[in-house]
Amino acid sequence: MPVYLDTLGQQPTLNIYTQLSLAFGTPPDYHDSQAVVTTLTAGLERLTSVFPWTAGKIVVEQSEKHSSGIFKIVEWASTPQLVVRDLRGDPSMPTMDSLKKANFAMNMLDESIFASHPTLPGGIAGDGPEPTAVFGIQICFIKGGLVLTFVGHHQAMDFVGLVQVMRLLDKACRGDPFSASDISTANFDRRTTIPLLDSQYQPGSEVERQICNPTRDASAVPVVPRPSAVRWAYFSFSPSALAALKITAMETATHAYVSTDDALTAFIWLSVARARQDRIRPDVEVTLGRAVDGRRYLNLPREYPGMLNSMVYFTHYLGDLVSKPLGDIATKLRLAVDPDTSEIGDTVRGLATMFDRTPDRSLFSASAKIDPSRDLMISSWASPDCYGMSFGLDWGLPVAVRRPRFVPVEGLGYLLPKHPEEGITVAICLAENDLRGLMADELFSRLATYVG
Repeated sequence: MPVYLDTLGQQPTLNIYTQLSLAFGTPPDYHDSQAVVTTLTAGLERLTSVFPWTAGKIVVEQSEKHSSGIFKIVEWASTPQLVVRDLRGDPSMPTMDSLKKANFAMNMLDESIFASHPTLPGGIAGDGPEPTAVFGIQICFIKGGLVLTFVGHHQAMDFVGLVQVMRLLDKACRGDPFSASDISTANFDRRTTIPLLDSQYQPGSEVERQICNPTRDASAVPVVPRPSAVRWAYFSFSPSALAALKITAMETATHAYVSTDDALTAFIWLSVARARQDRIRPDVEVTLGRAVDGRRYLNLPREYPGMLNSMVYFTHYLGDLVSKPLGDIATKLRLAVDPDTSEIGDTVRGLATMFDRTPDRSLFSASAKIDPSRDLMISSWASPDCYGMSFGLDWGLPVAVRRPRFVPVEGLGYLLPKHPEEGITVAICLAENDLRGLMADELFSRLATYVG
């Protein structure tokens, strides 16, 4: 301590929390909640003894009118915060049985109930009256089960980083030793993870989309009617639906390989574009922002728990987009992330270089040029194995992994961790009319099941 945050973590706009809930079933007559608390408390103590930054808080120093300052983690608590809520006696709260019957619908898992920190706390991290925790857990006991919700501050860790901290805690709770790689990787000097470009570097299109421009000429932006009601919803894609999507994408792909993730992301973008045709002209440009993990493009271990999330963008005229075959869009997505053809490494280094040169990093945001009423931003959380962690509890592995519902953010979507037998659940936030159009879309509804 202190731990200086990654260069990409120096963005004030990332003062948000990533949340992930794991649901476990328990026997109907289970009452020994203290055993769960004891197991997790002991795990958190072991975690903190080796990785003390996980129990820290984020502060900002040297912040002034034209400078966003320097963000770092400083010592705060003896362990990460553990919040315990026993909801078993509250008839208004869901039971494990009701959650299972509803396939853990998003409208039954609100962050105000199940998470210790809201997604959008507001303000600037470390600059308000309340400490900004790096990592925390909430245990919610419900009738027939419990829900563990993990939160990680986005300036300190992206989703891959959060899952790695969860894995380390899983080891700690089960009494497994940390490997030498675990210890060295999680305690990297974060100031050196992204090699900066030299003084000859001049920013180009690779960073232009992430520079906020408050003086942008509004008359040059096509007018898109603003929807009134916006809400979150889950849709599930079974293994057979995912297989069919990939086969369809490969039939029209112009690249030797596209992944299931490429096919699903392309399918969602095309489907949302069709749902929006009634209110957006065909000559209006629409954009997909796809979040990507920058680690492999910088030769960093996948287990590195910091903030290495970046974004790639794809733009088409709406009328052109909806006429494209699935494989054409999936190919574009694949080429943008394939290490042999991708420019993500250069983009990440360019952004980091600009952050290093720019005192006020509030000028940057991954959504700087995104119009949520016509564009879409998707993060894939599908790959990490979140169904393989038990945290030393007695009831086996999670029965569901979900992102709790939070305030509506139009045009935002997540591909949630893949269930080994049930496929992928997608969380997406759209205007009510767009959501109805999506659910009425024959092609989309043939492969996707509405959860709620």
